Amino acid sequence: MSAMRRAVASPGVGVRLVDAAVPVPDAGEALVRTTLVGICGSDTHAVAGQHPFLTAPYVPGHEATGVVVDVGSAVDQLAAGRRVLLKPNVPCGACTNCLAGRSNACETLTWIGCDPSGVLSGAMAEYFVAPQANLYPVPDALDDRAAALVECLATPVHAARICGDLVGARVVVLGAGTIGVLSVVAALQAGAAGVVVTDMEPAKIDRAVRIGARAGVLATDSEVDVEVRTLLGGPADVVFDCVANERSLAQGVALLRRAGTLLVVGVPARDVTVPLPVIQDHQIPQTGAVRKADVSTATAPAPGEAPLASARFRRAWGTASGWASMLSRSRWNTGRAARSVLVIRKERSAW
Repeated sequence: MSAMRRAVASPGVGVRLVDAAVPVPDAGEALVRTTLVGICGSDTHAVAGQHPFLTAPYVPGHEATGVVVDVGSAVDQLAAGRRVLLKPNVPCGACTNCLAGRSNACETLTWIGCDPSGVLSGAMAEYFVAPQANLYPVPDALDDRAAALVECLATPVHAARICGDLVGARVVVLGAGTIGVLSVVAALQAGAAGVVVTDMEPAKIDRAVRIGARAGVLATDSEVDVEVRTLLGGPADVVFDCVANERSLAQGVALLRRAGTLLVVGVPARDVTVPLPVIQDHQIPQTGAVRKADVSTATAPAPGEAPLASARFRRAWGTASGWASMLSRSRWNTGRAARSVLVIRKERSAW
């Protein structure tokens, strides 16, 4: 076990498979054999050259489950054979936010699987290493497919937590991709009275409704604001913007009551103009929710994996013709489709 294959994503270019040495865990780290890994919307955007921060080649894979195969010194909570899921954000532990218990807002936060420096390579490989603190044991009752979605769920759970008390709230979710659908789950679990979604695609709206949304409206409808308010029974108390472009931000502001809360959950591709006079006059706080809370807080019951996984590939590491080419395919790099999660099953027999 000295060599392996892993993916390298080159923003604006594509994805390739390369040979690499199996990493050796340092003190406090574990070596994990990847079992399942998801392709995030941030990866599809990065490959398309549309991510604001991922601009250099990197090893993707930050939504992952696997099995510990080796540990470094000072690892006392994990042992070989243990199933784990990955929390990708690595805080410094010493800045003001870390010391205040807000490690997800660490001043020097780094990411496993989103690190162009190459230091924190992701799980889109046969093996990866991670600090013990970033690996959470997976309960026997939770299968690998569901465990791979915990990292996705952690973002909406964090967003629902920081926006305040949602009990009885009227909530709108803009964008019914994976993060949008899980925002519906998180809002309802936090006590929202009802959630209405908008999206460009009817199929995504239908999925969100099956999972628990009260209703959905096509984002292209000329009377979308009126329709959403009618379905909610009034203006929204909270809007989760899981699209994060100029149009969605303006729509979110228009849907909110005065002093309502706008959560920017999606990753914007570029700077945008916002209706600042309305934001100021209506006293609308805007809050970013891009980083994850501790995944142990993501305990809200999630929908089954099947409605969220767009596709699954087996034995895909022999060539780049399967999942890797799909990640690079242009239809996955549009603003509409990029937010669907692709869960990849990797069989050891294919290595």
